[in-house]
Amino acid sequence: MPQPVRQTGLSAPSMKDASTRERLIAAAFVVVARDGLEAASVKSIAAEAGVTSGLTHYHFPNKDALLEAALRQALDEYLDRVRARRAATRQEDQIEAFFVEARDTATKDTDFYRARLAFAVRALTHPPLAAILRELNGVAIAETALTFAAARGRDVAAARDLELAATLKGAFDGLMLSWLSNPAFPVEAAGDIMEAAARGWLADT
Repeated sequence: MPQPVRQTGLSAPSMKDASTRERLIAAAFVVVARDGLEAASVKSIAAEAGVTSGLTHYHFPNKDALLEAALRQALDEYLDRVRARRAATRQEDQIEAFFVEARDTATKDTDFYRARLAFAVRALTHPPLAAILRELNGVAIAETALTFAAARGRDVAAARDLELAATLKGAFDGLMLSWLSNPAFPVEAAGDIMEAAARGWLADT
């Protein structure tokens, strides 16, 4: 499963200790996942974070800026984590480690995936958001491609690595949409099929 992400929801103790900016970003994912992107207002996000709307505007000029900051922070934390994992993992274990982490984050952080899917739907009719998502998705896909390169003992991703990463990203988004809208969807079996496909491609290169 491609593009595992950080656990966005802060626990009560960490919410209390986090900076106002961090609390607002964490709250944005919670509110968008719960209420939808259109219904998520600066006021509702501020209330979830336990701050005033005025304080929110001190950090972010509008809702779009807050949501963009949330997406960018999620990507930064994802990049830090997967780079550390790749550096600490043997060549022969790269694919297994990749899918283990993907399964773990997918089941632990459904709020993030609900929010990300909401962003993707909104991007269909909102060109500025579409441009941001294309940029961020491109970075995430390039990073995933480096994992596939590492599994072949390479430091640089080939075109085929990028194609595989992009394909898995699209498949994973569809898988998560199916699972979140229908809990009976066989998500574990689908994950196994995706991992087998990735291993099969590597065996053929």
